[in-house]
Amino acid sequence: MNERFIKSVCHSIFAPGTPLAQQFRQARDAGFQAVEIRLGGELTAASSKEDAERVGEAARRAGIAIASLWVSNVLAETPLNHSEPEVRARGTATIHKAIELCRHIGCGALLIVPGRLGDGPRFRYGYRETWDRVTAELGKCVAHAAEAKVYLTLENVRNKFLVSPIEMKTFIDQFESPWLQSHFDTGNVMAFGYPQDWILTLGSRIRRVHVKDYKLDPGRFVPLLDGDVDWKEVMAALKQVGYRGFLSPEVGYRQDHPDHLMPVSKALDRILAMA
Repeated sequence: MNERFIKSVCHSIFAPGTPLAQQFRQARDAGFQAVEIRLGGELTAASSKEDAERVGEAARRAGIAIASLWVSNVLAETPLNHSEPEVRARGTATIHKAIELCRHIGCGALLIVPGRLGDGPRFRYGYRETWDRVTAELGKCVAHAAEAKVYLTLENVRNKFLVSPIEMKTFIDQFESPWLQSHFDTGNVMAFGYPQDWILTLGSRIRRVHVKDYKLDPGRFVPLLDGDVDWKEVMAALKQVGYRGFLSPEVGYRQDHPDHLMPVSKALDRILAMA
């Protein structure tokens, strides 16, 4: 077992509707040590402290850590860069509730997608206004995150915002807080950059890592080790910047392959062996 990195996996690999307790057990049996879960299903913005504590207890009984809680699926309905202040306020309220849920389930990070400029070809919000609005709303959450000891981690997704490592670094640094950092995704940057470059630029700001592979031709995500991500360079970069923590493959459920967890676990082992 690698002492520097923690084998984790994202909830997306499980069949829809799989109870969290079952996800935890299946992940453990496939050799994982942690799971990333999402806000939705058993754990929602309306969940009580007791609901969250039951989820945390189920993870502990399975011997599994909860690497992060995804809130971005909910924020898609109330984006932090929305033109209406009351919509942005609802998004911020969701983050505050999610911070409390993290506290009660024993999770140290909240995954946030920091705004989308549009949907596919449809342009919605400008870059400058997105920067300003998201900065203002996240600024209302940082103190709460620090008090709860929960990292607010921003993921680099293909949302046409924060599209370079220097931009992401600058955006994070303006908060001057160790509690707002990066949730780095190796595959998401491949269409317009190189993950090892992002890692070396973001450095100690990286608090969680999504492990994905991407094939430049024809331009799509592929199974781990089947794409163009230079895993040896990625692992060397993570070591160089001193990253220690969770590495979570983010792959989808495959109805045609119910034992998909095991090959993903083995692929991650091969990547870890390159460190």
